[in-house]
Amino acid sequence: MLKVIQIGTTPDGSVAPIRGWNSFGLQASDYLTSNAYNENNVRLLCDRLASDLGGNYKLCGLDSGWSIGDYGDDFGRILYDPTKFNLPVFADYLHQKDLLLGVYVVPGAFLKDLDKTIEGTNTQIRDICNGSYAFARCNFNYNHPDTQKWFDSNAKQFASWGVDYVKLDFITPGSPDNNAGLPADESPEVIMWQSAIKKSGRKMTLSISWKLEHHDKSYFDIWRANADSMRVDQDIQAYNKNTHIPFTSWANVVRTLTQYCSWINDAVSYYDTIGSHPNLDTMYVLNSENLSGLNLDQRKSVFIHWIGASAELNLGDDLNLPTPEGLALLNDQDALSVANFTANYPMQPRNPGSGGNIWQDQNAWIAGPSAAGEFVTVLANYADTLISVNVSATWNDLGVSGVYSCFDVLGKSTVVADTGLAASLNGGQSVMYRCTPQRPKEQTFSS
Repeated sequence: MLKVIQIGTTPDGSVAPIRGWNSFGLQASDYLTSNAYNENNVRLLCDRLASDLGGNYKLCGLDSGWSIGDYGDDFGRILYDPTKFNLPVFADYLHQKDLLLGVYVVPGAFLKDLDKTIEGTNTQIRDICNGSYAFARCNFNYNHPDTQKWFDSNAKQFASWGVDYVKLDFITPGSPDNNAGLPADESPEVIMWQSAIKKSGRKMTLSISWKLEHHDKSYFDIWRANADSMRVDQDIQAYNKNTHIPFTSWANVVRTLTQYCSWINDAVSYYDTIGSHPNLDTMYVLNSENLSGLNLDQRKSVFIHWIGASAELNLGDDLNLPTPEGLALLNDQDALSVANFTANYPMQPRNPGSGGNIWQDQNAWIAGPSAAGEFVTVLANYADTLISVNVSATWNDLGVSGVYSCFDVLGKSTVVADTGLAASLNGGQSVMYRCTPQRPKEQTFSS
C-alpha cells in the first residue's frame, strides 16, 4: 500500500526548497581558487542567475572562505574577510537583483577569542567552551546559560548584513570525522542556530550538513524541527585538484541517490509530513560534459531526480560557461511547474514488479498523489552503460489505479495510460511523467 508523504512548511515558513548556486561546487577542485574567490568574481557569477535563469534561481551561496578563519570581532562574532568581501554591500547588490545571499559556518567559537566577552553578557567565550577540535575552534558547552547568547549575537549580525541563508556544516552525528576530532553530538548547535535566527527578526533559511544521521528517529526529529534542509550524503564533488575538472562523476550521483532512497524510506516510516527538505548537494546541469563529468542524459537525470526529491536546486556549475542545453533545462517551465508540485510531495521508490522500496539499478519512483489524484513518476536506469533496458512500472507497482493522462515533462509528449508506464532507457537516462486523472468525456445525446 502506498503511503503518501508530504513536506509541508519548513521552520523558516517556506513551502518550497531554495534554488540557486553555491560556490563550493567550483571551490572543491580549486577551479575557483582561493585568490579568485572574492566579491568581484562572485558578482560576475551570480549576475548570471539574474540574467540567464529568469529569476527562478535566487541564492548566491558563499561557501567556506568568505569569513576570517581564526578570529572574530570584539565579541567573538564571525567576521567577513574584508580583503575578499564587503558583505553588507554585496547583500544590497544581490537584493537589488532580487537574489539572496547565503553564507557558510561550522560549529564552535574561535580559540583566539576565548578571552573575549559575549555580547550582552559578562561571560567570556572560554566559559562556554569545553575542549577544541579542528578549524581553530572550541567545542561548546551547550548547557551553559550564555551559550545561546553567542548564537544570538551572530544571527543578529548576519541579519544586519542582509544574510538570507546559512549553511551549517560538520554537524554530528552523521558528518564523517575527516580527522577533525568532531564531537559525537552537535545537534544542539542546530537547535541554537535556529533559535537565534528566529530572534534575529529576519527570515534566514538554515541548511545543515553533511550525511546526517537519519536512522535514529530522535535525531531526524531534531533536524526536521530546526533545519529547512538536511544533507543526505557526503560531498558530490570529485575533488580533482590537479586537473580542476571534471566537477563530479556519475558514480557520485548514483551514490547520492542511493542515500536519498534510504533517507526518504526512513522519513516515510516516521512521518506523514516531514517538515524539512532533503539536500542532495549541488547539481551539475548547466555545463558541458568536459566540465561537469556528466553527459547530457546524465545531466537531465540529475535535474529530474533533484526535482523529484524535493531537494534544494542549487547549482555547482561555472555560471559563466552555460551550454544551450543546460539553459533550456533549467528554464524549462514544465519542469519548474513539476518542482512546485514536488516541493510538497517528495518522490519515494516503488520497485518495478513488486512495489517495494529498495534501491535498484533500474527503478521507479512516485511523488504524490495529491488529493486531486495528480502524481509524478520517474523511471530510471542507473547503470553506467549505453545498453538500453526497458524500465516499466504498473499502477499496482506505484500504488495507484485508474486512467491517467501522463505528460513526459522533458520529452513533451502525452500518453493516456490505464495500467502503467514504460520506457526504453540507456544507462544514465531517466524520464519524468506528470500524471493527472483522465476524466470520462461527457456523454452527448441527439434528439
